[in-house]
Amino acid sequence: MQRATEGPGNLECTRLLHRSMTEISRQTPWLPVMMAVLLLVTLSSQQLVPADQSDTQNDDTQVDYGIAFLSPSEGEWVEGERVEVTVSTTGDLDEESLELWVNGQLEATESVTDSVSFDIHASGYSDGSGSPAALELEIRVGTHNAGRLNFTVIFPQRLTDSPAEDIQPEWNTEGDTLLFKSSRGLEEGDYEIYRLSPDGSEPSLVTTEQRYHGYPGWSPDGSHVVFNSWVRNSESDSHQMEIFTASILTGETHRVTDNAAFDDSGRWSPDGTEIIFYSNRDGTMDLWKVPVSETGEPTGPPLKLVGTDAREHCGRWSPDGDWIVYESDQSGSNDIWVVSSDGEGPTQVTFDDYQDGYPAWSPDGSHVVYNSVRGINGDLYVLSLFDGGLHRLTSDTAIDAHPTWSADGRHIAFHSDRSGDFDIWMVEIPLIEAPEDVSVAGTMVPAHASPLTPLVLLAVLLGTASGNLECPRSPLSTDGRGRSAPATQSDRWGH
Repeated sequence: MQRATEGPGNLECTRLLHRSMTEISRQTPWLPVMMAVLLLVTLSSQQLVPADQSDTQNDDTQVDYGIAFLSPSEGEWVEGERVEVTVSTTGDLDEESLELWVNGQLEATESVTDSVSFDIHASGYSDGSGSPAALELEIRVGTHNAGRLNFTVIFPQRLTDSPAEDIQPEWNTEGDTLLFKSSRGLEEGDYEIYRLSPDGSEPSLVTTEQRYHGYPGWSPDGSHVVFNSWVRNSESDSHQMEIFTASILTGETHRVTDNAAFDDSGRWSPDGTEIIFYSNRDGTMDLWKVPVSETGEPTGPPLKLVGTDAREHCGRWSPDGDWIVYESDQSGSNDIWVVSSDGEGPTQVTFDDYQDGYPAWSPDGSHVVYNSVRGINGDLYVLSLFDGGLHRLTSDTAIDAHPTWSADGRHIAFHSDRSGDFDIWMVEIPLIEAPEDVSVAGTMVPAHASPLTPLVLLAVLLGTASGNLECPRSPLSTDGRGRSAPATQSDRWGH
Protein backbone atom coordinates (compact mmCIF):
# COMPACT_ATOMS: atom_id res chain seq x y z
CA MET A 1 0.00 0.00 0.00
CA GLN A 2 1.08 3.59 -0.57
CA ARG A 3 1.57 5.94 2.32
CA ALA A 4 -0.42 9.14 2.57
CA THR A 5 2.57 11.30 1.57
CA GLU A 6 3.26 9.35 -1.64
CA GLY A 7 1.65 9.15 -5.05
CA PRO A 8 1.02 11.35 -8.06
CA GLY A 9 -1.96 13.07 -6.48
CA ASN A 10 0.11 14.62 -3.69
CA LEU A 11 2.90 15.63 -6.12
CA GLU A 12 0.41 17.39 -8.37
CA CYS A 13 -1.09 19.08 -5.34
CA THR A 14 2.36 20.45 -4.43
CA ARG A 15 2.86 21.83 -7.94
CA LEU A 16 -0.55 23.47 -7.95
CA LEU A 17 0.16 24.98 -4.55
CA HIS A 18 3.41 26.52 -5.88
CA ARG A 19 1.68 27.97 -8.94
CA SER A 20 -1.13 29.29 -6.78
CA MET A 21 1.32 30.98 -4.39
CA THR A 22 3.07 32.63 -7.36
CA GLU A 23 -0.21 33.90 -8.79
CA ILE A 24 -1.40 35.18 -5.41
CA SER A 25 1.92 37.01 -4.88
CA ARG A 26 1.60 38.72 -8.28
CA GLN A 27 -1.93 39.89 -7.57
CA THR A 28 -1.30 40.94 -3.96
CA PRO A 29 2.36 41.99 -3.53
CA TRP A 30 1.85 42.72 0.18
CA LEU A 31 0.91 39.11 0.95
CA PRO A 32 4.46 37.63 1.05
CA VAL A 33 5.44 40.18 3.72
CA MET A 34 2.48 39.18 5.88
CA MET A 35 3.27 35.51 5.40
CA ALA A 36 6.89 36.02 6.37
CA VAL A 37 5.84 37.84 9.54
CA LEU A 38 3.37 35.07 10.34
CA LEU A 39 6.07 32.44 9.84
CA LEU A 40 8.56 34.26 12.09
CA VAL A 41 5.97 34.69 14.82
CA THR A 42 5.06 31.00 14.65
CA LEU A 43 8.68 29.86 14.82
CA SER A 44 9.51 32.26 17.64
CA SER A 45 6.52 31.19 19.72
CA GLN A 46 7.60 27.56 19.47
CA GLN A 47 11.21 28.32 20.38
CA LEU A 48 10.49 30.63 23.29
CA VAL A 49 8.84 27.91 25.38
CA PRO A 50 10.38 24.43 25.12
CA ALA A 51 7.71 21.73 25.07
CA ASP A 52 9.15 19.77 27.99
CA GLN A 53 9.76 22.85 30.18
CA SER A 54 6.76 25.03 29.43
CA ASP A 55 5.94 25.79 33.05
CA THR A 56 9.36 25.85 34.70
CA GLN A 57 10.03 28.90 36.77
CA ASN A 58 13.80 29.23 36.71
CA ASP A 59 16.34 29.22 33.86
CA ASP A 60 18.52 26.69 35.71
CA THR A 61 15.75 24.08 35.44
CA GLN A 62 16.87 23.64 31.82
CA VAL A 63 20.10 22.04 33.02
CA ASP A 64 20.48 18.41 31.94
CA TYR A 65 20.73 16.42 35.16
CA GLY A 66 21.19 13.12 33.32
CA ILE A 67 18.01 11.62 34.76
CA ALA A 68 15.84 9.35 32.62
CA PHE A 69 12.67 7.42 33.40
CA LEU A 70 13.12 3.68 32.96
CA SER A 71 9.58 2.72 33.97
CA PRO A 72 6.79 3.41 33.45
CA SER A 73 6.82 4.94 29.96
CA GLU A 74 5.21 8.18 28.85
CA GLY A 75 1.48 7.67 28.26
CA GLU A 76 1.51 4.09 29.55
CA TRP A 77 -1.38 2.43 31.36
CA VAL A 78 -0.26 0.70 34.55
CA GLU A 79 -2.45 -1.42 36.79
CA GLY A 80 -2.15 -1.83 40.52
CA GLU A 81 -2.66 -0.31 43.94
CA ARG A 82 1.09 0.26 44.13
CA VAL A 83 3.30 1.31 41.22
CA GLU A 84 7.08 1.27 41.09
CA VAL A 85 8.79 4.17 39.33
CA THR A 86 12.43 3.70 38.28
CA VAL A 87 14.85 6.34 36.99
CA SER A 88 18.48 6.19 35.95
CA THR A 89 21.04 8.83 36.91
CA THR A 90 24.01 9.44 34.62
CA GLY A 91 24.85 13.03 35.44
CA ASP A 92 27.12 14.52 38.09
CA LEU A 93 24.64 15.35 40.86
CA ASP A 94 25.64 17.41 43.86
CA GLU A 95 22.50 16.45 45.73
CA GLU A 96 22.44 13.25 47.80
CA SER A 97 18.75 12.50 47.20
CA LEU A 98 15.99 12.74 44.61
CA GLU A 99 12.39 13.70 45.23
CA LEU A 100 9.41 12.22 43.42
CA TRP A 101 6.41 14.53 43.17
CA VAL A 102 3.04 13.22 42.01
CA ASN A 103 0.34 15.62 40.85
CA GLY A 104 2.13 18.44 42.63
CA GLN A 105 2.59 16.60 45.94
CA LEU A 106 5.76 15.13 47.41
CA GLU A 107 5.40 11.32 47.24
CA ALA A 108 8.85 9.93 48.15
CA THR A 109 12.53 10.74 48.64
CA GLU A 110 15.34 8.30 47.79
CA SER A 111 19.14 8.41 47.90
CA VAL A 112 20.95 8.95 44.62
CA THR A 113 22.33 5.77 43.00
CA ASP A 114 22.78 4.70 39.38
CA SER A 115 19.18 3.44 39.42
CA VAL A 116 16.62 4.88 41.82
CA SER A 117 13.22 3.27 42.52
CA PHE A 118 10.20 4.89 44.12
CA ASP A 119 6.98 3.26 45.30
CA ILE A 120 3.75 5.11 44.55
CA HIS A 121 0.63 4.33 46.56
CA ALA A 122 -1.53 4.63 43.46
CA SER A 123 -4.74 3.82 45.31
CA GLY A 124 -4.36 7.13 47.10
CA TYR A 125 -5.01 8.92 43.81
CA SER A 126 -8.12 6.88 43.02
CA ASP A 127 -11.65 8.15 43.66
CA GLY A 128 -12.60 4.67 44.87
CA SER A 129 -14.90 3.91 41.94
CA GLY A 130 -12.33 2.03 39.88
CA SER A 131 -11.92 4.91 37.42
CA PRO A 132 -8.45 5.50 35.96
CA ALA A 133 -6.19 8.00 37.69
CA ALA A 134 -4.00 10.30 35.60
CA LEU A 135 -0.64 10.89 37.29
CA GLU A 136 1.96 13.54 36.48
CA LEU A 137 5.38 12.63 37.84
CA GLU A 138 8.18 15.10 38.48
CA ILE A 139 11.69 14.28 39.62
CA ARG A 140 13.29 17.11 41.55
CA VAL A 141 16.94 17.70 42.32
CA GLY A 142 16.84 20.12 45.21
CA THR A 143 14.26 22.66 44.12
CA HIS A 144 14.74 22.06 40.39
CA ASN A 145 12.71 19.99 37.95
CA ALA A 146 14.89 17.23 36.46
CA GLY A 147 12.26 15.32 34.49
CA ARG A 148 8.54 14.85 33.97
CA LEU A 149 6.37 11.94 32.87
CA ASN A 150 2.63 11.33 32.55
CA PHE A 151 0.90 7.95 32.77
CA THR A 152 -2.42 6.47 33.85
CA VAL A 153 -3.13 4.00 36.65
CA ILE A 154 -6.01 1.56 36.14
CA PHE A 155 -7.72 -0.54 38.79
CA PRO A 156 -9.20 -3.94 37.81
CA GLN A 157 -12.28 -4.84 39.87
CA ARG A 158 -13.47 -8.36 40.73
CA LEU A 159 -17.10 -8.98 39.69
CA THR A 160 -17.61 -12.61 40.78
CA ASP A 161 -16.31 -14.41 43.84
CA SER A 162 -16.90 -18.13 43.65
CA PRO A 163 -14.76 -21.21 44.29
CA ALA A 164 -16.16 -22.48 40.98
CA GLU A 165 -14.79 -21.51 37.57
CA ASP A 166 -16.35 -18.33 36.10
CA ILE A 167 -14.94 -17.71 32.62
CA GLN A 168 -15.58 -16.37 29.08
CA PRO A 169 -17.48 -13.10 29.72
CA GLU A 170 -19.30 -11.33 26.90
CA TRP A 171 -21.00 -7.89 26.97
CA ASN A 172 -24.42 -7.38 25.46
CA THR A 173 -25.02 -4.73 22.80
CA GLU A 174 -26.05 -2.10 25.37
CA GLY A 175 -23.00 -2.78 27.53
CA ASP A 176 -24.92 -3.16 30.80
CA THR A 177 -24.99 -6.96 31.20
CA LEU A 178 -22.47 -9.76 30.83
CA LEU A 179 -22.88 -13.41 29.94
CA PHE A 180 -20.37 -15.93 31.24
CA LYS A 181 -20.15 -19.66 31.80
CA SER A 182 -19.68 -21.20 35.22
CA SER A 183 -19.18 -24.61 36.82
CA ARG A 184 -21.09 -23.58 39.97
CA GLY A 185 -22.62 -26.63 41.65
CA LEU A 186 -21.92 -28.88 38.66
CA GLU A 187 -19.92 -31.98 38.01
CA GLU A 188 -16.41 -31.45 36.72
CA GLY A 189 -16.44 -30.53 33.04
CA ASP A 190 -19.99 -29.15 32.99
CA TYR A 191 -20.85 -25.46 32.63
CA GLU A 192 -23.99 -23.36 32.65
CA ILE A 193 -24.62 -19.82 31.39
CA TYR A 194 -25.15 -16.89 33.75
CA ARG A 195 -26.07 -13.24 33.33
CA LEU A 196 -24.26 -10.63 35.38
CA SER A 197 -24.75 -6.93 35.97
CA PRO A 198 -21.54 -5.15 37.06
CA ASP A 199 -23.48 -3.35 39.82
CA GLY A 200 -22.61 -6.10 42.30
CA SER A 201 -25.87 -8.06 42.14
CA GLU A 202 -25.82 -11.86 42.09
CA PRO A 203 -25.53 -13.60 38.70
CA SER A 204 -28.73 -15.21 37.34
CA LEU A 205 -28.88 -18.57 35.57
CA VAL A 206 -29.81 -18.79 31.87
CA THR A 207 -31.67 -22.08 31.36
CA THR A 208 -31.35 -24.09 28.13
CA GLU A 209 -32.08 -27.65 27.07
CA GLN A 210 -28.39 -28.58 27.01
CA ARG A 211 -26.13 -29.76 29.84
CA TYR A 212 -22.82 -28.33 28.68
CA HIS A 213 -22.31 -24.73 27.54
CA GLY A 214 -19.27 -23.07 26.01
CA TYR A 215 -18.42 -19.61 24.67
CA PRO A 216 -21.79 -17.95 25.36
CA GLY A 217 -22.69 -14.92 23.25
CA TRP A 218 -25.69 -12.64 22.73
CA SER A 219 -28.14 -12.18 19.90
CA PRO A 220 -28.14 -8.52 18.76
CA ASP A 221 -31.43 -7.77 20.53
CA GLY A 222 -30.39 -9.58 23.72
CA SER A 223 -33.29 -12.05 23.63
CA HIS A 224 -31.25 -15.17 22.82
CA VAL A 225 -27.87 -16.72 23.50
CA VAL A 226 -25.57 -18.66 21.19
CA PHE A 227 -23.25 -21.31 22.61
CA ASN A 228 -21.62 -24.64 21.80
CA SER A 229 -22.49 -27.94 23.44
CA TRP A 230 -21.72 -31.65 23.22
CA VAL A 231 -24.08 -33.97 21.37
CA ARG A 232 -23.94 -37.76 21.38
CA ASN A 233 -23.55 -39.31 17.95
CA SER A 234 -25.66 -42.47 18.10
CA GLU A 235 -24.01 -44.00 15.03
CA SER A 236 -20.43 -43.75 16.26
CA ASP A 237 -21.30 -43.74 19.98
CA SER A 238 -19.14 -40.64 20.39
CA HIS A 239 -19.71 -36.99 21.25
CA GLN A 240 -19.44 -34.07 18.86
CA MET A 241 -19.44 -30.33 19.55
CA GLU A 242 -22.23 -28.31 17.89
CA ILE A 243 -23.55 -24.74 17.87
CA PHE A 244 -26.87 -24.01 19.61
CA THR A 245 -29.09 -21.01 20.33
CA ALA A 246 -31.64 -20.58 23.12
CA SER A 247 -34.26 -18.10 24.24
CA ILE A 248 -33.26 -16.37 27.47
CA LEU A 249 -36.92 -16.01 28.45
CA THR A 250 -38.18 -19.55 27.77
CA GLY A 251 -35.04 -21.67 27.40
CA GLU A 252 -36.29 -23.04 24.06
CA THR A 253 -33.18 -24.34 22.31
CA HIS A 254 -32.33 -24.76 18.62
CA ARG A 255 -29.49 -26.76 17.13
CA VAL A 256 -27.67 -24.67 14.53
CA THR A 257 -25.03 -27.10 13.21
CA ASP A 258 -25.13 -30.86 12.67
CA ASN A 259 -21.82 -32.35 11.68
CA ALA A 260 -19.54 -35.04 13.06
CA ALA A 261 -16.73 -32.48 13.24
CA PHE A 262 -15.89 -30.06 16.07
CA ASP A 263 -17.95 -26.81 15.82
CA ASP A 264 -17.17 -24.18 18.42
CA SER A 265 -17.29 -20.51 19.50
CA GLY A 266 -20.38 -19.17 17.74
CA ARG A 267 -21.07 -15.43 17.46
CA TRP A 268 -24.18 -13.70 16.13
CA SER A 269 -23.77 -11.02 13.43
CA PRO A 270 -24.87 -7.47 14.37
CA ASP A 271 -27.80 -7.65 11.91
CA GLY A 272 -28.94 -10.99 13.37
CA THR A 273 -28.85 -12.90 10.07
CA GLU A 274 -25.71 -15.04 10.49
CA ILE A 275 -23.67 -16.89 13.09
CA ILE A 276 -19.93 -17.32 12.67
CA PHE A 277 -18.13 -20.28 14.24
CA TYR A 278 -15.01 -22.33 13.71
CA SER A 279 -14.96 -25.97 12.64
CA ASN A 280 -12.58 -28.72 11.54
CA ARG A 281 -15.16 -30.28 9.23
CA ASP A 282 -12.74 -29.88 6.29
CA GLY A 283 -9.73 -31.26 8.14
CA THR A 284 -8.35 -28.07 9.73
CA MET A 285 -9.83 -25.42 11.98
CA ASP A 286 -11.45 -22.84 9.71
CA LEU A 287 -13.95 -20.00 10.05
CA TRP A 288 -17.48 -20.77 8.88
CA LYS A 289 -20.79 -18.92 8.99
CA VAL A 290 -24.39 -20.07 8.77
CA PRO A 291 -27.55 -18.03 8.01
CA VAL A 292 -30.10 -18.02 10.82
CA SER A 293 -33.50 -16.63 11.70
CA GLU A 294 -34.03 -14.08 14.46
CA THR A 295 -34.58 -16.95 16.91
CA GLY A 296 -31.37 -18.65 15.84
CA GLU A 297 -32.75 -21.44 13.68
CA PRO A 298 -30.58 -22.23 10.62
CA THR A 299 -32.05 -21.05 7.31
CA GLY A 300 -29.35 -22.42 5.02
CA PRO A 301 -26.18 -24.51 4.93
CA PRO A 302 -22.89 -23.34 6.52
CA LEU A 303 -20.37 -21.64 4.24
CA LYS A 304 -16.62 -21.54 4.72
CA LEU A 305 -15.40 -17.98 5.33
CA VAL A 306 -11.63 -18.42 5.81
CA GLY A 307 -9.81 -21.68 5.22
CA THR A 308 -6.08 -22.43 5.07
CA ASP A 309 -3.79 -25.22 6.22
CA ALA A 310 -3.40 -23.25 9.46
CA ARG A 311 -5.85 -22.91 12.37
CA GLU A 312 -8.36 -20.03 12.19
CA HIS A 313 -10.69 -19.66 15.13
CA CYS A 314 -12.48 -17.40 17.64
CA GLY A 315 -13.96 -15.06 15.03
CA ARG A 316 -15.71 -11.91 16.28
CA TRP A 317 -17.85 -9.49 14.22
CA SER A 318 -17.01 -5.81 14.10
CA PRO A 319 -19.81 -3.57 15.44
CA ASP A 320 -20.89 -2.63 11.90
CA GLY A 321 -20.73 -6.24 10.71
CA ASP A 322 -18.26 -5.46 7.91
CA TRP A 323 -15.22 -7.13 9.45
CA ILE A 324 -14.27 -10.17 11.48
CA VAL A 325 -11.28 -10.35 13.80
CA TYR A 326 -9.89 -13.78 14.61
CA GLU A 327 -6.77 -15.66 15.64
CA SER A 328 -4.61 -17.78 13.37
CA ASP A 329 -1.23 -19.52 13.39
CA GLN A 330 -0.81 -19.07 9.64
CA SER A 331 2.35 -17.01 10.15
CA GLY A 332 3.97 -19.62 12.39
CA SER A 333 2.86 -18.22 15.74
CA ASN A 334 -0.65 -17.47 16.95
CA ASP A 335 -1.47 -13.91 15.84
CA ILE A 336 -4.49 -11.66 15.39
CA TRP A 337 -5.95 -11.29 11.90
CA VAL A 338 -8.80 -9.29 10.34
CA VAL A 339 -10.90 -10.29 7.32
CA SER A 340 -13.92 -8.74 5.61
CA SER A 341 -17.25 -10.35 6.43
CA ASP A 342 -17.35 -11.96 2.98
CA GLY A 343 -13.97 -13.63 3.54
CA GLU A 344 -11.94 -11.31 1.30
CA GLY A 345 -8.52 -9.93 2.20
CA PRO A 346 -7.31 -11.74 5.35
CA THR A 347 -4.87 -9.32 7.00
CA GLN A 348 -2.44 -10.00 9.83
CA VAL A 349 -2.39 -7.26 12.49
CA THR A 350 -0.06 -8.60 15.21
CA PHE A 351 3.48 -9.72 14.42
CA ASP A 352 5.19 -11.28 17.41
CA ASP A 353 6.37 -14.66 18.66
CA TYR A 354 3.80 -14.83 21.44
CA GLN A 355 0.46 -16.60 21.64
CA ASP A 356 -2.08 -13.86 20.83
CA GLY A 357 -5.73 -14.85 21.02
CA TYR A 358 -9.37 -14.19 21.91
CA PRO A 359 -9.62 -10.81 20.16
CA ALA A 360 -12.59 -8.46 20.65
CA TRP A 361 -13.54 -5.14 19.04
CA SER A 362 -13.84 -1.70 20.54
CA PRO A 363 -17.36 -0.31 20.05
CA ASP A 364 -16.19 2.09 17.30
CA GLY A 365 -14.18 -0.61 15.49
CA SER A 366 -10.89 1.30 15.69
CA HIS A 367 -9.15 -1.01 18.19
CA VAL A 368 -9.06 -4.62 19.28
CA VAL A 369 -8.27 -6.05 22.70
CA TYR A 370 -6.74 -9.51 22.99
CA ASN A 371 -4.82 -11.71 25.41
CA SER A 372 -1.18 -12.59 24.87
CA VAL A 373 0.77 -15.29 26.68
CA ARG A 374 4.27 -14.00 27.31
CA GLY A 375 6.24 -16.21 29.65
CA ILE A 376 4.22 -18.04 32.27
CA ASN A 377 1.32 -15.58 32.47
CA GLY A 378 -1.17 -14.03 30.08
CA ASP A 379 -2.01 -10.34 29.91
CA LEU A 380 -4.36 -8.14 27.90
CA TYR A 381 -3.30 -5.71 25.19
CA VAL A 382 -5.17 -3.00 23.26
CA LEU A 383 -4.12 -2.49 19.63
CA SER A 384 -5.03 0.40 17.33
CA LEU A 385 -5.90 -0.86 13.84
CA PHE A 386 -5.05 2.54 12.35
CA ASP A 387 -1.62 3.46 13.71
CA GLY A 388 -0.46 0.27 15.46
CA GLY A 389 -0.35 1.89 18.89
CA LEU A 390 -0.25 -0.78 21.60
CA HIS A 391 -1.26 -0.45 25.26
CA ARG A 392 -0.57 -3.18 27.76
CA LEU A 393 -3.75 -3.37 29.78
CA THR A 394 -2.95 -5.84 32.59
CA SER A 395 0.34 -6.92 34.15
CA ASP A 396 -0.58 -9.36 36.91
CA THR A 397 1.36 -12.61 37.27
CA ALA A 398 -1.89 -14.55 36.81
CA ILE A 399 -3.73 -15.58 33.63
CA ASP A 400 -5.90 -12.77 32.25
CA ALA A 401 -7.87 -13.84 29.17
CA HIS A 402 -11.00 -13.63 27.00
CA PRO A 403 -11.52 -9.83 27.04
CA THR A 404 -14.75 -8.16 25.91
CA TRP A 405 -15.34 -4.42 25.39
CA SER A 406 -18.42 -2.55 26.67
CA ALA A 407 -20.59 -0.40 24.40
CA ASP A 408 -19.52 2.86 26.08
CA GLY A 409 -15.86 2.11 25.31
CA ARG A 410 -14.84 2.54 28.94
CA HIS A 411 -14.91 -0.99 30.39
CA ILE A 412 -13.22 -4.24 29.45
CA ALA A 413 -14.31 -7.44 31.18
CA PHE A 414 -12.17 -10.58 31.26
CA HIS A 415 -11.59 -13.71 33.28
CA SER A 416 -8.61 -14.15 35.57
CA ASP A 417 -7.25 -16.48 38.23
CA ARG A 418 -5.45 -13.67 40.05
CA SER A 419 -7.61 -14.28 43.13
CA GLY A 420 -6.79 -18.00 43.21
CA ASP A 421 -9.89 -19.11 41.29
CA PHE A 422 -11.06 -18.08 37.85
CA ASP A 423 -13.48 -15.18 38.25
CA ILE A 424 -14.93 -12.41 36.10
CA TRP A 425 -13.09 -9.10 36.36
CA MET A 426 -13.60 -5.67 34.85
CA VAL A 427 -11.31 -2.69 34.34
CA GLU A 428 -12.21 0.86 33.40
CA ILE A 429 -9.84 2.40 30.86
CA PRO A 430 -9.24 5.94 29.61
CA LEU A 431 -11.60 6.86 26.79
CA ILE A 432 -10.01 6.17 23.41
CA GLU A 433 -11.07 8.68 20.78
CA ALA A 434 -12.14 7.27 17.42
CA PRO A 435 -9.93 8.32 14.49
CA GLU A 436 -11.41 11.15 12.43
CA ASP A 437 -9.15 11.17 9.37
CA VAL A 438 -7.78 8.11 7.64
CA SER A 439 -5.07 8.36 5.00
CA VAL A 440 -4.86 6.68 1.61
CA ALA A 441 -3.10 3.69 3.20
CA GLY A 442 -5.74 3.38 5.89
CA THR A 443 -3.51 4.90 8.56
CA MET A 444 -4.07 8.00 10.67
CA VAL A 445 -3.12 11.36 9.29
CA PRO A 446 -0.33 12.73 11.55
CA ALA A 447 -1.87 14.79 14.32
CA HIS A 448 1.14 17.08 14.91
CA ALA A 449 1.41 20.45 13.20
CA SER A 450 4.62 21.75 11.67
CA PRO A 451 5.72 25.42 11.97
CA LEU A 452 4.65 25.94 8.34
CA THR A 453 1.10 24.81 8.96
CA PRO A 454 -0.45 28.33 9.34
CA LEU A 455 1.36 29.46 6.18
CA VAL A 456 0.22 26.50 4.12
CA LEU A 457 -3.33 26.76 5.41
CA LEU A 458 -3.51 30.46 4.52
CA ALA A 459 -2.20 29.78 1.02
CA VAL A 460 -4.64 26.94 0.50
CA LEU A 461 -7.58 29.00 1.73
CA LEU A 462 -6.73 32.00 -0.45
CA GLY A 463 -5.93 29.81 -3.44
CA THR A 464 -9.14 27.87 -3.13
CA ALA A 465 -11.19 31.04 -2.70
CA SER A 466 -9.64 32.58 -5.81
CA GLY A 467 -10.15 29.40 -7.83
CA ASN A 468 -6.41 28.91 -8.38
CA LEU A 469 -6.00 25.74 -6.32
CA GLU A 470 -7.85 22.45 -6.47
CA CYS A 471 -5.84 19.42 -5.37
CA PRO A 472 -6.62 16.03 -6.93
CA ARG A 473 -8.44 13.83 -4.46
CA SER A 474 -7.31 10.31 -3.62
CA PRO A 475 -9.98 7.89 -2.40
CA LEU A 476 -9.60 6.05 0.87
CA SER A 477 -7.99 2.66 0.62
CA THR A 478 -10.98 0.35 0.60
CA ASP A 479 -11.78 -3.29 0.24
CA GLY A 480 -13.72 -2.66 -2.97
CA ARG A 481 -17.04 -2.03 -1.24
CA GLY A 482 -16.31 1.42 0.17
CA ARG A 483 -15.04 0.18 3.54
CA SER A 484 -11.71 1.60 4.70
CA ALA A 485 -9.28 -1.19 5.52
CA PRO A 486 -7.32 -1.31 8.80
CA ALA A 487 -3.61 -0.66 8.67
CA THR A 488 -1.11 -3.44 9.23
CA GLN A 489 2.36 -3.47 10.68
CA SER A 490 3.68 -4.33 7.23
CA ASP A 491 2.12 -1.04 6.01
CA ARG A 492 3.90 0.84 8.78
CA TRP A 493 7.30 -0.78 8.52
CA GLY A 494 7.38 -1.35 4.78
CA HIS A 495 7.64 -5.16 4.86
